[in-house]
Amino acid sequence: MSNAHDNKKYRIWRAEIIRRDKRCLICDSIKNRTAHHIDSSAYFPEERYNVENGVCLCRFHHTMYHTSYNTSFRKKVDKKNFCNFLEMMIKISEETNYYCKDKMIKFKAKLED
Repeated sequence: MSNAHDNKKYRIWRAEIIRRDKRCLICDSIKNRTAHHIDSSAYFPEERYNVENGVCLCRFHHTMYHTSYNTSFRKKVDKKNFCNFLEMMIKISEETNYYCKDKMIKFKAKLED
């Protein structure tokens, strides 16, 4: 059975996201980088390979988004869900000074435009 992430177009999309962003949006890490679809590719297939529909996250924060915050990698998610996640991470950053608050605020504002 073929996985949608095994095809060449996906690998090119992923590489472009990581090359553009370089670091995790949340924690600025360069380790274990992944490309995250802002609007889920399963429910928005026309956006699957659109570079503007992607953001670089480390594996930890990508998993956190899908498991802790959003319950599933299969659930229909969109910009609103990701903005809500960023809002939660911004609040955490205010308490801990660990996350890239300014970077997240700018990205969230860009999504909301």
